[in-house]
Amino acid sequence: MDAFAAQNRRILHLKSGRERLAANRHPWIFGGAIGKESGPEDAPLADLVDPSGRRIASGFHSRFSQIRMRVIAWDNEELTPDLLTSRIAAAIARRHFSSDTNAYRAIHAEGDDLSGLVVDRYDDVVVVEIANRGLAQLRDLVVDALRTALAPRVLYFKNDLPARKLEQLPTEDEWTGAGEPAATISENGLRFLVEPAEGQKTGFFLDQRENRLLSRSLAAGRRTLNLFSYSGAFGVYAGAGGASFVENVDVSSKAIELARTNHELNAIPATFTVADVFQFVRARAVAREQYGLVICDPPAFAKSRGEVDRAARGYKDVNLYSLRLVEPGGQLMTFSCSGHISLDLFQKVVFSAALDAGRRVSIIKRLTAGVDHPTSLYCPEGEYLKGFLMEVH
Repeated sequence: MDAFAAQNRRILHLKSGRERLAANRHPWIFGGAIGKESGPEDAPLADLVDPSGRRIASGFHSRFSQIRMRVIAWDNEELTPDLLTSRIAAAIARRHFSSDTNAYRAIHAEGDDLSGLVVDRYDDVVVVEIANRGLAQLRDLVVDALRTALAPRVLYFKNDLPARKLEQLPTEDEWTGAGEPAATISENGLRFLVEPAEGQKTGFFLDQRENRLLSRSLAAGRRTLNLFSYSGAFGVYAGAGGASFVENVDVSSKAIELARTNHELNAIPATFTVADVFQFVRARAVAREQYGLVICDPPAFAKSRGEVDRAARGYKDVNLYSLRLVEPGGQLMTFSCSGHISLDLFQKVVFSAALDAGRRVSIIKRLTAGVDHPTSLYCPEGEYLKGFLMEVH
């Protein structure tokens, strides 16, 4: 079957009065905006038509998700195999890094006009996340385009995604290629072990590259505390920047072992602590420990809208005690990667934490993801990572 042929596409009829939704060019078309449907029920692709029958968009179709279509082409642009392969190639070609960095996000979903597709490159290992049923049915096309553009040794499909479960797609990871699906990458001249099969996300937090580089510039001569350390990458950068002491803290013993490995790869000494971070910061604050640089980069506390209030309490708690651990004139780098926590809400939470901590705090810089994580102006939900560099007195 030619999935791109008009007769093989699902036709989604936009409800009368919902024309503005399409005019705003948001790439997610929800089921509530659809009046009626026709065509093959499990078609990989769909066309969105207005009440007069005019096609206004085309994209990846899903029969199970609330997002019934992820728009790839608007108006008169034709959704063809060439359009997809050229868009994949163009996204990869936009990435430019120096020779001391061989790991980056090659495709960032909506930010590269490829909703539902995330691709990370770790030297010769390429990790793919496909979060849409329609796109999953076109996987061979994606694979061919990635092999042409990146020539990977290993293609690893990170399938253990909540969205794939919702889409009734397989959630067991898969990989193809030669050798083990692991790589030792170089990032700004520092080395890190990446194991997609074991790691969080696709194996490494590529979105923090520029923020890690910033921490390196701040760490000289400072006692540095890296909370929710995972791979220890912020600790490695701080040590490379001349920190007088580095401590990595994570609740996962596996994560701490990975952090230890990465510090050893770079011959950077550090202390490693397996502990619940919330309990750890309370205990250290009671003991009146102080650090010149504290980095607080927790996992997403809110994975749905219903978790926002609980997440806000968690962010306040950990930031309150983190602020108490910063020596006068020291700095705190704090982050939220919860897409459901807005920048405005996160700033209010940190403000409340600073009040309760009794510290005088200035925002030095607002922090976000690196340049390989672009955000579509039409889909602001893609800007999930937010943070602050703050001076504390």
